[in-house]
Amino acid sequence: MQKRILASALAAALLGSGAALAEDSPFSANVSIVSDYAFRGVSQTDQRPALQGGFDFAHDSGFYVGVWASNVSWLRDAERGTGESSSNSLESNLYAGYATELGPIGLDVGLLQYYYPGDFDSGWKAATGMKNPNTLEGYVGVSWEFLSFKYSHAFTNLFGTPDSKRSGYYDLSASYEVMDGLTLDAHYGYQRIRGAGNDNYKDWKLGATYSYSGFDFGLHYVDTNIKHSRIADDRVILSVSRSF
Repeated sequence: MQKRILASALAAALLGSGAALAEDSPFSANVSIVSDYAFRGVSQTDQRPALQGGFDFAHDSGFYVGVWASNVSWLRDAERGTGESSSNSLESNLYAGYATELGPIGLDVGLLQYYYPGDFDSGWKAATGMKNPNTLEGYVGVSWEFLSFKYSHAFTNLFGTPDSKRSGYYDLSASYEVMDGLTLDAHYGYQRIRGAGNDNYKDWKLGATYSYSGFDFGLHYVDTNIKHSRIADDRVILSVSRSF
């Protein structure tokens, strides 16, 4: 049901956003199909495709709010063999923040709530060893030309990891347009996970995005230094997206 709702919303965006979201409108929308939903280098869909999309409102003052969603499977994967089921298949993100420019420097600060609809009762927590996966992060970012840096700080346990409050993620990225429509992308990230037995890790991404006829086509190599994990090993991800 959750996937059908998401698909219907994205289809409506594709069909109706041309008239509803004019270029000078504070509203915008986006929709993507990816061969794998990689979040901080780790697959959220067991290296299977994902349908994703969102809506944003950006005020002239710099304040913005938005929502974004994707199908996921990592919670169901964690439940295998436990006899428990959260019935989760969806990730939704709710965020709000403020973005501005100080000369050539861009600044962005905000809050982001990751929400996973499902039943995460005491039996589920005991069987999986996890806490409630819903996570609240605050972030601050700075950008210059084609470079950007962003720090995200967890105010709750990080995606169900016990005793992981105050974990942080460091994201250094670059996007450089080498010719009209073709952009080279690079990313290096470091996930610091607080708590005994929680392992920090690094992730990176290299690739390119080509824009044509209103669509963005992506080809990216993704990897981490996490050992012996199929969902975190090196792979190539294809994507097609459009913004309105």
